[in-house]
Amino acid sequence: MLRPALALAVVLLSAPAFAQASIGIDEALVIVRANGMAVVAKLEHEHEKGVSKWEAEGLDAAGKKLEIEINAVDGKVISIK
Repeated sequence: MLRPALALAVVLLSAPAFAQASIGIDEALVIVRANGMAVVAKLEHEHEKGVSKWEAEGLDAAGKKLEIEINAVDGKVISIK
């Protein structure tokens, strides 16, 4: 039987790559605001097609819907829609 600390280490070491994001939620929020998102309605971390990313949904200053994706490893903007 594994001891609790060893079991936790096994779980952490076997976690998917998205758990290793370098860009935290605070920095992701700064990036989306710097790219024109005035109101942030949703900001979530996802791992899709081998890419760890932050996805933000909200509104720009004119009230138009805006979606921004950020690479969670290096902070680069992937897309703005």
